[in-house]
Amino acid sequence: MVLRGPSPSQQHVVEDAGQAYAEGRRIFVARFSAPLDKAPEGSSLPVISWIIEEIEAQGWHLEHMATSVLVAGFNRHDNITCLFRRSE
Repeated sequence: MVLRGPSPSQQHVVEDAGQAYAEGRRIFVARFSAPLDKAPEGSSLPVISWIIEEIEAQGWHLEHMATSVLVAGFNRHDNITCLFRRSE
């Protein structure tokens, strides 16, 4: 699955990162979800890359990334959790 362009909620995550940085936070955690039932294995996620780049441009550095799969009936979603630290 190729996601194109950030959704309003994804843009909101970028804005939250800027606010957290301005408030002097040292850690910022963001979580994203993508449906897997329409995604072939090995798919690219350019929107996630865009979001990470936008968050890092605000002074954060991606320290850890974890994925998990949430299954509800026949629906599967890949949850991506990213932990950022200030770049100082």
